[in-house]
Amino acid sequence: MLQGRNIVEGWRSLLVHGLLALLFLILIGRYYYLMIVFHEKYAEKATANHIRAVPVLASRGVIYDRAGNLIVDNAPSYTISVIPIEVKDKPESLERLSSVMEISVEEINRRIVKNRRGSFAPAKVFSRVPFEKISHLQEHRLELIGVTYSIEPIRNYVSDLDLSHALGYTREINRDDLNRFKKDSDYQPGDQVGWKGLEKFYESELHGQRGFRYIEVNALGQEIGEVQDRAPINPIPGHDLILSIDSYIQFAVEKALADSSGSVVILNHKTGEILAYASRPGYDLEMLSGRISSKDWNALMQDPRKPLYDRGIQGLYPAGSTIKPLAALYSLGNHSNAKERTYLCRGSYRLGNRSFGCWKKVGHGKMNLHDAIQQSCNVYFFNLIQDIGLEDWALIAREFGFGARADIDIPGENKGLVPDTKYMNRKYGQNKWTRGNLLNIVVGQGDVLVTPLQLAQFAGMLAQRGTQFQPHFVNKVVSKNGDVIVENISQSNNKVTASKDSWDFVHLAMWDVVNGKKGTARAARQKDWDIYGKTGTAQNPHGEDHAWFIGFSLDERYPYSWAVLLENGGGGGGKAAPLIGKVLRSIAKRPS
Repeated sequence: MLQGRNIVEGWRSLLVHGLLALLFLILIGRYYYLMIVFHEKYAEKATANHIRAVPVLASRGVIYDRAGNLIVDNAPSYTISVIPIEVKDKPESLERLSSVMEISVEEINRRIVKNRRGSFAPAKVFSRVPFEKISHLQEHRLELIGVTYSIEPIRNYVSDLDLSHALGYTREINRDDLNRFKKDSDYQPGDQVGWKGLEKFYESELHGQRGFRYIEVNALGQEIGEVQDRAPINPIPGHDLILSIDSYIQFAVEKALADSSGSVVILNHKTGEILAYASRPGYDLEMLSGRISSKDWNALMQDPRKPLYDRGIQGLYPAGSTIKPLAALYSLGNHSNAKERTYLCRGSYRLGNRSFGCWKKVGHGKMNLHDAIQQSCNVYFFNLIQDIGLEDWALIAREFGFGARADIDIPGENKGLVPDTKYMNRKYGQNKWTRGNLLNIVVGQGDVLVTPLQLAQFAGMLAQRGTQFQPHFVNKVVSKNGDVIVENISQSNNKVTASKDSWDFVHLAMWDVVNGKKGTARAARQKDWDIYGKTGTAQNPHGEDHAWFIGFSLDERYPYSWAVLLENGGGGGGKAAPLIGKVLRSIAKRPS
């Protein structure tokens, strides 16, 4: 019995030692697994617990005019962010932040949710924070666990020029934008992104690449200082834009336009460069580039003058008599007696039981094509359109770019409207429209809709005898070291074919519009400088008519074409032509 008991105890001892050895081997294996096999993984996690990667936003590319004068740059601004995991169980941090910033804890939490990128990543909750607030936060940093601040660049508008509609503005990125840029990991909630104008069109060029700096924090999440053995990643700034805008001409346009509602577009008709672009009223870029209040936003939206509306490319207006050269060119190319053909204007044109009036109620008398352009006689063109027809008129209108976008380098452009038979049948019913509609169309009323940009381009094509140059705002996109990233080389397209004699005829008639004794735009005349033009009056069912004046210069010093629109301005010769005359006189006096 005693011997059996020893044998059992020996087996028990062996089993216990074996289990201990197995447990020891498992412990060694686990230690090897943690310390050798997955050392790098867990080392990173450990480091993450005491090192915080703080993003450093890249400065956005700046914007210059054609001469290198700065229009838009960046200024430093303080931003406050919150790390969600660190404030989760510390409501006192958000309460202190709420007290300092005078915004409810609920609103702060809403912003955290909106801009959250994870539990450990900072979520932006305040932008453009005054330095006094940052100083106060710094004094109470021990009470603000999980709250950080940084400096980010924001837009600074250093020029006095009012280019609000062309430049556009930046605003905080939304979910749609994040989805649009999801292939670019650099975009994060709370970032600024181009929202309108050039800022939006050239977003990919203007936007840089963020960097990071590394901060050591203690177990409470409080910042201790920079990590010395981990080099920061420097941000890469965005590229710069060199515009085609001539600040001197732009200033002259803005001064002449003053507080009128309307638009002025001036192009270099040899290159397509936009030299001046004004849409009035404009808006405050500084206000829209920040976090705008509901009160201010509602005031902008409810303003009856519609300051957010870009009249230059979005405004659709009847063209008035500015497009009468379309019918003239068609007639010159297709009617052998176009120059000699005359019609009698008694102040109105009778069609069935309706009477269509000329702007000159007593009539112009006997008119030929040249005089009809010079004096803008409606009755002559009422007769002329009968031999042209809607389809042929629509065809030449489209050749001049009407009814289509010019593909300018800012978003939001309207294409206007060129009515043809298909459109008229769809709107009025099959064959239910009349020749009366045709009379309105030939003089730019009724269903014809254009933008000021389209009319400036039309004037440029008349100057270039049918050749179109792509209109654009940006001449070059350059890097910070001066390398040209993108260059908008002038692209020409021969759109309209006509004989030299036809072009000469139209040019002479448009010269007489400005310089002839009976011209409707004599207020635009210049000393020692030939100006060609055409006035127009656009009917407005909501008030006084809109005033148009388009034109061009063939002077080698001033290869310009333009369109002037004055809302509720009355006749084009009364206000629009004097306005451009004032601008051109300023240009002629420009210091060398």
